[in-house]
Order: sequence, then C-alpha cells, then structure tokens
Amino acid sequence: MLSRKSLVIKSFSLTIFLLLLAGCEEGPLGFNELGRGELEVHHFVLEPDTVATFSKQIALGEATTLIGGRDDLTEARILISIDGLDSIVAFDSVKLLLRRYPADEIASSDVTFSIYPVTADWDETGCTWVLADAYNKWLELGAEFDESDLVAELTVADDTVEWILDPDRLETYQQGMILLPENEGFCYLGSDEKEVYAPFILGFDADDTTKFSSVAGADYYAAVYDAAILKPYEAPTDDTLLGAGLAWRVFMRFPLDTFSQDIDVTSADLVVGYENFFSPESTLDFVCYRLIDDYAGRFSALSSAIAGRDSIDVTFDSLSVSFVGVVQFWVDEPDSNFGLVLSHSFLEAIPSFGQEKRVHVLGRITGTPRLVVTYTAVPETRFPGEER
Repeated sequence: MLSRKSLVIKSFSLTIFLLLLAGCEEGPLGFNELGRGELEVHHFVLEPDTVATFSKQIALGEATTLIGGRDDLTEARILISIDGLDSIVAFDSVKLLLRRYPADEIASSDVTFSIYPVTADWDETGCTWVLADAYNKWLELGAEFDESDLVAELTVADDTVEWILDPDRLETYQQGMILLPENEGFCYLGSDEKEVYAPFILGFDADDTTKFSSVAGADYYAAVYDAAILKPYEAPTDDTLLGAGLAWRVFMRFPLDTFSQDIDVTSADLVVGYENFFSPESTLDFVCYRLIDDYAGRFSALSSAIAGRDSIDVTFDSLSVSFVGVVQFWVDEPDSNFGLVLSHSFLEAIPSFGQEKRVHVLGRITGTPRLVVTYTAVPETRFPGEER
C-alpha cells in the first residue's frame, strides 16, 4: 500500500503535468496559433519556347549489335578484324561464324555483303563513317578499302552464317575487312561484346573440332574485333526527327519563370506525340537528359544523370517521361534551366549508358510537346498575422 507521503508526491506531479499540458495551448507555438489553410494542388500545362532537332555520330564499336544494310536514307557497313589466328595452318579448314539476333528479339532482313580488305589502321572503339579512330579521319568517307580485291561474298539469311577463312589471307584478316551491303534492308548481328551472339572461330580436322580462344597466350588464339559505321544523312523533311544508329535528338526548353521558388513540385511529365518510321523491335525506349549549359546543337553539354525514361509499344502515338526532381531543381535554380534533350535509349547520349541496344531506329515528334506540372505552395493563411 502506498504511504501518505507517496500519494502526496504523485498528486503534486500529476497537477504540474496537467498545468504544463494546458499551457501548451496558450504558448507562442501552441496549436491554436496555426491557421487552418490547406495545401492547394496547382496544375499547369506548359509549351516549349524552343524546339530543335540535331544529329550526332557516335562510335558503335562497343555496342552489342552490328548493324549491316542500307535504305534510301543511310548505309550501315561492318568492319571486322581478327587478331592472332596464326595456328590456322594446323587445321584442314577454319570458319568464322557470325550469329544473327533471333527474329523474336530483333527483326532482320536477308542482306548480302561484298567483303574487301581495309587499307588503313582503325580502332573499333573510335571508328565512325568519318573517323578511323578517335583522333584520325578516313581519307575516304565510309572507310578506306581495296575495291579491286574481293575477299568473299556473304549472305546473312540464317541465324548462323559460316565464313571459310583462307590461310593465305591471314594478313588481310589481321588488318581488317569491310562488309558492304548489296541490297536494301538491315540485319543485326551479335558483336564481340555480346557474349550470347558473339562471333567465334572453329578449326576442323579429320579427328576433331577446336574452338579458338580469345584469351591471349592460348594454344589456338584468335580475337575478333568489330564495329558498325553508319552513313550520316540529312533530315528528309522539316520533321523533328528522333532516332538511333545515327543519333537524332530533340532539344526543348520550357519556360518556368512564372513559378515561385517556394513551391513543391509534385509531378512533372513530358508528354510528346511520336510517329514511328522504322524500328526492328516491338518496343521503343526513350530517355531524357538535362543540359548543363546553353544549347549548342550536337555539341550541347548534357548531365551524366538520366533525367527520366519511358518505354512504349511501336504502335503507340505518344510517350510520357516523368522527371519531378529536374523540374524542382529548375524552379529552385532558375539560371540552370538550359532545357532538355530527348533521345532513344538504344543510343544514349552518355557512352557509359545504353551499350545494350544499339540499333537503327527512326521516327518523328508530332504536334507540340507539353510539360504537365502539378505543385503545392504554402497557403496564404498558414501563419496568421504574417505575410508569406
């Protein structure tokens, strides 16, 4: 049983607690001092003050897809070289096997190639239609090769294509060859970066079949290097083109000057109409980057971080990219709003991204892009007697 002294102490403590609790309602930070203003969600649809399209060549040597073919706009040539292969003479025959992507992954046409020796040094990580490597141009656009010396003809009509290698052509194989498409359409081969569909070399003799290894120092060493180079082309119309292979990108800038800097952006969606001209896949991927300096066409400086992305079916007529964080950043830092660039993520702007799907895709933006923004602001009545 509690003593009389304990009961007095407990009663006194309870009284003090109740007095303090009641005083909270009267203090300077009491709940009754707060207004009952509610957060109102504002909705705005903005149109860009600037829209432009530009193209840019990017080296495709580190891509997992080798594009080969041509249409009325462009031509895709393939460069291949084989390092090593010195032990080719040890076999009755040696074959290079090229593998085409299955039709359920990427749709391809049957394409016939004429193969010629390349006559200049080149590097797979830096070559384009214009450049032999990162620092040197081809003397002839589209690569330097000896058109008088036909090495072979090859038709890509199956998922695996065999090419019998000639021991007397070892120097040609090591220097490199170019595959020129002879008919319209595009095929998509696995490159040396694509483990599943990468080209490989087999040696055959009476008793056995030997697969050459790309590991230096192996008994049967041969490493394949390859790249696709795509001919640049002008936009056939005044369309705002968007594409990959030759990267067509769309720049747009939305004015946010009317927004107060004390708002909280709750959603921001770029809504763009899109018409697909050509794609080998059933889905299209898109990605946005924000500019970090003034727009300068193909020389525009982009943030390394992806601002947003979307994936749509090729039959869809629009896409939507969400990037709340970027719009909030532009509102907080108005001088940083240099605009954004929309591209296919088949061929993303930053080389460290988008290595997986590099194919020839082309479409156009339709209508006027829109930026749909919702935001909240501190209500006028939140703090009575004090202006916002």
